[in-house]
Amino acid sequence: MQTEQAKSFNSSYLVNNLVSPVRFYDAVRKIPSKAIVIEIAPHGLMQALLKKELHAESDCISLMSEKESDNLHYFMSNIGKLFTLGLTLDLKKLYPPIKYPVGTGTPMLSPGIKWDHSKEWVVPSWEEFLPDSSVFKKKISKWHIFILPL
Repeated sequence: MQTEQAKSFNSSYLVNNLVSPVRFYDAVRKIPSKAIVIEIAPHGLMQALLKKELHAESDCISLMSEKESDNLHYFMSNIGKLFTLGLTLDLKKLYPPIKYPVGTGTPMLSPGIKWDHSKEWVVPSWEEFLPDSSVFKKKISKWHIFILPL
């Protein structure tokens, strides 16, 4: 990707990419440990190979699978996995923007919510959870994200 041809990303780059050998194994070997690899392909064909070749601490996510009957559910589940791995996602980009004011026919959410007040629960204070002024520290490690064009 350091050549002038790759930097310009024009038709000659694409032709060269089609007629050149694929150096998949060389590219995968350069992926560091603790990486999140996202396969963007119509079938997720490289999942088995990627999982076999990546470091044990790395994660591999595919966004589509030909084996799934509901690819939207599969896609959203894997977006959720990315979130649980610590990535900050802007999910608003998945939905069309809301134009205010909303139309008069927009249904309200509140009639669909029913609270069950038949049980009472004791809610402890935060001091009961943190005796002796305990302090919790959370270390967040940085992940490397690689997207391999296939």
